[in-house]
This record gives sequence, structure tokens and C-alpha cells, in this order.
Amino acid sequence: MKKKLIGMMLVLAMMASLLTACGKSNSSSDSNSTKKAKNESSENLTSDGKAKKACYITNSPLGNDFTDSIWSGFQAMKDKGWEVKSIEVSEEGEYAEQIRAMAAEGYTAIFTMFDEVSDVALELADELKEEYPDLHIFMLDTYMEHDKTNCTSVSVDPFESSFVAGFVAANMTQTGTVGWIGHSDILKIWRFRDGFKAGVTYANNGTQVVTAFTGDYKDPVKGQETAKAMIDEYPVDIIYQCDYLGGSGVISACADAGIQCIGVDDWQGGIDKCVFWSAIKAMNVAVESILQDVDDGREFPTAINFDLSSGGRVYDDRDWNNIPKDLQDKVTELINGIKSGDVDVYAGFDEYRLQY
Repeated sequence: MKKKLIGMMLVLAMMASLLTACGKSNSSSDSNSTKKAKNESSENLTSDGKAKKACYITNSPLGNDFTDSIWSGFQAMKDKGWEVKSIEVSEEGEYAEQIRAMAAEGYTAIFTMFDEVSDVALELADELKEEYPDLHIFMLDTYMEHDKTNCTSVSVDPFESSFVAGFVAANMTQTGTVGWIGHSDILKIWRFRDGFKAGVTYANNGTQVVTAFTGDYKDPVKGQETAKAMIDEYPVDIIYQCDYLGGSGVISACADAGIQCIGVDDWQGGIDKCVFWSAIKAMNVAVESILQDVDDGREFPTAINFDLSSGGRVYDDRDWNNIPKDLQDKVTELINGIKSGDVDVYAGFDEYRLQY
């Protein structure tokens, strides 16, 4: 009887030991899980504790070179812990609704694209600042002047890239006459035109520039017709197209006529081989830079510009070998001069100088 009692006591002791061991193991596992969750959570917060959530709201759908390039900047930041979302709005009544909805969902960086959407964001600025103090709105591709401390106008000014494109065109033309075609007779598009003209002037070799507007940023047929009329009337052998969605028509007319074309905003050499150079507008670089600054806790002014001196780009590397070696050397020297301030791209065009 005594032996049985001792045996039962030993069994009970062993079970208690096992239960204690299991309890310690679970406690350690829970602790590790908690630490892991905390680490993962901290990775999704900026340096000043804000959620790393960025939203892109645009009334121009993804699927064209320009908007896809912008969106690529957001996608690149996913590897750095940012949650990103793209919202395409087609009706004006949806602009305010979507901006408020994204703010309510905890997005701390909202990017609006095109002035129609940015105008609404600016109207909501005071309301959003009071309800969502962690939120900052970045209004892309605009020169809006305002005093809203929770909003920043972001420009990737095309004057520099157009200037370099003009310099390249002046050095590549065989006829001494080059063309420029834009869609709308407005300030934002003048910056492309006059930057191009300034670059041609800087080349100082007597090259002439002829210009035209299509009147419709969506219509490739009008782009093609405008380019064809220019080619028929003038001895142009290079046309810089700034016709947005109508630009494919300009490129098509250049290809049909056997002349060269300069693309815009993003690399367009894949559309047709006649596009030997593209004056890129590196909005994706601006988006990545802004989100990194948000992550670092930077305070933003009401307006910023991304140019060569702040890490911008003005051409695509895929075009580099389309120009001769001596011109490559000249372009490299020119870009270094623009970065250092030794070359003033606004000389003769003071009205285009940005005061920020």
C-alpha cells in the first residue's frame, strides 16, 4: 500500500513539473509574439509616431505613362513599410467625399493630382486640420499659392528638362528648324514650350523653333493633324510633343514623316523608334522623397519644387546612346552646370522663376 502511495505521489510530481514547464514555454512564446507584433507595428509608424499610410487621389485614371510613373513612386515605398492606395475619381462630387473618407481611414499623407482635385483639398484644409491633425495633403503638379499649413503644393517643374531637350534638339537638327506642340494655351504648358525655346537659344547655333497648340489634351487625332500641318509647312526635323494623351498622335505623324520626336513626362521611346529622347518629369522621385521626409518627421512648407539640384531627373538613361558621344559630353556638362547654378535656365525668362 505504501509503495502504491509513493508511486502515485511520483506521478503527480512529474505531471506538475510538466505543467510548469509547459506554462513557462507558453509564456516565453507569448512574450516573443508580443515583441514581434510591437516591432512590426513600429515599422509601420513614422519617426514621430504617425501611421505610414499614403493615398493617391486622381481624376486621371492609371494606365498612361504619366500617372503610372507617379504611382510607381508609391509602390516603391511599400518596401519601406508604407501602406499605399490609389483612388480614381471621375465625378467632381466625389472629390471631397473621397478625401474625407481617406482621412477617416487614418491616411496621414494624401496626395491629390490635377488642380480640380487639389482645389477641393485646399477648400477642406481647415476642416481636416481640426479633425485629423496628423494628416498632411500634398497637391501634386501644381503651382497653387496658399497659406494652409497642412497642405503643400508640389511641383516637378518641366522647365529644366525642356531646356535640356531644347539643347539636345538644337544639336541634333539637320535642317536648323525644330518644332514644339502642346495641348493648351495655359501657363503650365507654356513652361514646357519656353523651357524648350530657352534650351535651343542656349545652344547658340541659329536653330529656329516653331510652335503650335492642338486645343485638346485627350485627342490623338488632333495631335496627329497638328503635327502633320507643321511638318508640311516648315522644314522641321524634330518635334517636342507636350500633348499629354494626344501625344501619341504627334509621335505617329513624326514616324510617318520620317522625322525625329522628343517625348515628355516619362520615357516614350517604346512607342516608336522615332522618339530618340524624352524630357522626363520625375514625379515618382518626388513622391518617394516626400514620403521619406514624412517618415523622418520633416515639417513641410506650403510649396516645394523638385529639380535637378534636389535629386530630380531630366532624361531617361535608355535614351543616352541615341545621341553622339560629343553631345553626351555637352549634356553632362550642361546638367552639372544647372545643378551648381552656373547655368541659369531662366535667363531671358525671369517670369518663370519659382520663388520657393
